[in-house]
Amino acid sequence: MTFIFEKSKKLNEILQRSDMSDEEFIQNIKLSNKLSTKTVNCVRIELAKSFQVPAEKLYPDDKFIDIISLPCWEWDMIELVFALEETLKIDIDEEQVPDWTDKNITLGQWIVEFLRRNFPENNNLKNQKL
Repeated sequence: MTFIFEKSKKLNEILQRSDMSDEEFIQNIKLSNKLSTKTVNCVRIELAKSFQVPAEKLYPDDKFIDIISLPCWEWDMIELVFALEETLKIDIDEEQVPDWTDKNITLGQWIVEFLRRNFPENNNLKNQKL
């Protein structure tokens, strides 16, 4: 029962916060290009669909583990990977997907690391700090 209560509490906290646009999200993680915009938009929309929260309520400093712990019928990272492949027109293998189960990784950090692994030629990402 405590587990369910904690999930509901976290969901309520997320639902009560102000909306954050994709542009604000991207500025917060210090990225600025079309690739970053597409990635952030795709990740937020897919997670929002799966966990039934508005995409605008997902912030870069949200811990990824907290998001995937929200109430959900069933979720698998492969759904997010497929959406990213389709959106970005790339093939993604296991090594290119950052560890989303790390207790400390935030959504913003996960996106930056994902972009680093999949687009190493992108100079904007080389100096980004996780």
